[in-house]
Amino acid sequence: MVLRMAVGALIMTLAILWVPPGMAGDAPLIFAYGDHNEAPFAIVREERLEGGFLLELGNELAARLSRTPVYRFVPRNRIQGELQAGTVDAYCLAAPEFYPELPADHFSRPLFQDQDIIVMARHIQGPPVLDSLRGAQLGTVLGYRYPPAVEERFRTGELRRVDARNAETNMRKLAGGRLDAIILPRLGWTHALAGEPSLASHARSDVITVATRQRSCLISPASALAVQDLNDAILSMMSDGRLDMLLATWGLRAGLAQGGGTRQEARAGR
Repeated sequence: MVLRMAVGALIMTLAILWVPPGMAGDAPLIFAYGDHNEAPFAIVREERLEGGFLLELGNELAARLSRTPVYRFVPRNRIQGELQAGTVDAYCLAAPEFYPELPADHFSRPLFQDQDIIVMARHIQGPPVLDSLRGAQLGTVLGYRYPPAVEERFRTGELRRVDARNAETNMRKLAGGRLDAIILPRLGWTHALAGEPSLASHARSDVITVATRQRSCLISPASALAVQDLNDAILSMMSDGRLDMLLATWGLRAGLAQGGGTRQEARAGR
């Protein structure tokens, strides 16, 4: 029994901590990821990070900082705690409004911009506004905090929140007629349609835009990594075109960060 438990603990450790081949040697730089991160942001299979923007960005940043990139699998509702504890150094798909308890000055310069959208099933009638979804089952991701207009409708019961581990699961449920609508990043929906065009036959062509967000790296307050050092590495990637190349490779070029801050979309509420 003791041996079985020890082997199980070793397997768990290997499953959540992964160093890309040929990149070991320097001091580690630990990045968080999870299966809530959909493609093209991250490609996660059986809790292993196998590709996507996050992997290539982390490898590039670590190289410029003379560190070894290490990737730690963290469920969405544990990312804040892991950052606060310092068991990970950074999470590089963060938006400030998701982490109000963490210091605002620990967010890096923006990497790209994305929108939260609601994709509706074809049977939903009415204009593309939240009021058309009264009583609807909305596919959400476990642990996510959504824009105030959406959260308020969950609170009042106007919308029924149906959690899943990730957006891919919700897209399958929408296609199978088990949800009325789903909320996810616009760039994730665009990527999914490109890979599986048949999804379009199950959804309305118009969407409800509920928020526009800047995505950044959020650095652990307990990490030895200085925010300025990470910003310098990002700036060097911007200067030599490497960041633009990664964004283009993963279909995120349309979401290049523009300025700072975020804004809520006025048309979401009515």
